[in-house]
Amino acid sequence: MRIVYSEKCLEYVLPYHPESPERVYRAYRLLKSKGLKFIEPEASSEDDLKMVHSEDFIMRIRSGDFFDPDSPSLPDIYEYARLSVGGAIKSMEVALRGENAFSLMRPPGHHVGVNGSALGAPSMGFCYFNNIAVSCMKALRDVDKIAIIDIDCHHGK
Repeated sequence: MRIVYSEKCLEYVLPYHPESPERVYRAYRLLKSKGLKFIEPEASSEDDLKMVHSEDFIMRIRSGDFFDPDSPSLPDIYEYARLSVGGAIKSMEVALRGENAFSLMRPPGHHVGVNGSALGAPSMGFCYFNNIAVSCMKALRDVDKIAIIDIDCHHGK
């Protein structure tokens, strides 16, 4: 099992927000104590992002010219989000070599559509780019089918 992780994903903080660096750091410490192997991701390219997102949306995230109640515009969030997409891509590449892999990165990335919030959602859900969709689009160059299992738990009224 390979865990894709970078300490850079702990550098930004969303004040008073459940998507915190501590959430990922606790998982990192536990997995490290179990002897799992970690590998560093590289940031995705803008061409990777364009496989899923419109150029206008990518430019808005890069410039910080957007408002989202759950995914605020933060300094350098474009770079953190590209690194997180790169984590999903790296774990997909490891999986295509026949090894188990998991991307332990933030910001998360599966609630975003082509131009922002997806499927009528009121926000981008802590995400900036759709890491899963980008890595799947890249994987489809080498495989015919992909299965996605979403273990993201939500609660509400």
